[in-house]
Amino acid sequence: MTFVPLQPPDLPPIRARGTPRCRGCGLPQAMCLCGALPRLPVRTRVVLLTHRIERTRSTNTGRLVARLLEGAEVRVRGEIAPRPRPPLPEGRRLMLFPSPGARPLSPDDARGEPVVLLVPDGNWNQARRAFHRDPDARGAEPVTLPDGAPSRYGLRRAPHEGALSTLEAVARALGLLEGAAIERQMMEAFDVWVHRATCVRLTGKLKEREEGGGEEDDDEAVPGRDLHGPGSP
Repeated sequence: MTFVPLQPPDLPPIRARGTPRCRGCGLPQAMCLCGALPRLPVRTRVVLLTHRIERTRSTNTGRLVARLLEGAEVRVRGEIAPRPRPPLPEGRRLMLFPSPGARPLSPDDARGEPVVLLVPDGNWNQARRAFHRDPDARGAEPVTLPDGAPSRYGLRRAPHEGALSTLEAVARALGLLEGAAIERQMMEAFDVWVHRATCVRLTGKLKEREEGGGEEDDDEAVPGRDLHGPGSP
């Protein structure tokens, strides 16, 4: 299956500045990171269930997942007139979401047939609705992430301690399923993107981060981690 872009044909400009943004990474076009992003071959098929509002948010990290991972697919939900979706890729379907019955994801899950990893991409309420209502989530086994290092995101206010951005959650999941090298490469790209996005927010220019500011009121979903604290069922 070919890569399905997350972003629409044109992203709205950065608020209050009118700066055009790259459709791929969401950064100002002069700071675009797309040319430096690797394409990482993975056995796991990552499918993002992205809420339509996330498509145009400059702080969305799901679009980076789609840019980085070969075979990653984006399925937009919450549209007024949703378009028919093709069948999901073949494989064992796991849903990265901390539902009460979710079990911890482990390297053993990579054995056997390829994993199709479904990942909600949106704020917490949107992610919860995707888990309960999205047709692609039906029949998928819920899994959660084990405890890990705190988030390095910082562009949105975390709803709870232990919250992760979508990219961080996917990177940790693939660290278990594919190995540490994939997680490291994803996080290296993520760190550069966060640095540039933070500089734009604070200064309007690509320069060293300054103190203060830089938080957005809305939280991004934390697939695979309980928003009430790390490690909870």
